[in-house]
Amino acid sequence: MKKTIPTKKYEELPDTIGIEDYMAWRGCGRPIADAVFHQEGFPRIKETGSKLMADKRAVLLYELGLKDEERQEVLKEIARKII
Repeated sequence: MKKTIPTKKYEELPDTIGIEDYMAWRGCGRPIADAVFHQEGFPRIKETGSKLMADKRAVLLYELGLKDEERQEVLKEIARKII
């Protein structure tokens, strides 16, 4: 299988990412990106219709494999910095 080279860095992504952004960041094809966006526990934003969207910070935490409690603490800290 041919590996795709990432074309975007995390910092270059918009705050809300879609399949195309994920593909560019992770260097994967559409089938893998679709599978990731449909995994149980993936932080996809609900009620966006057929468009698959996710917050890039939540996706990064998901990819790091943090436990739920750790992820909640990091998200709280991010929220504090934003507000």
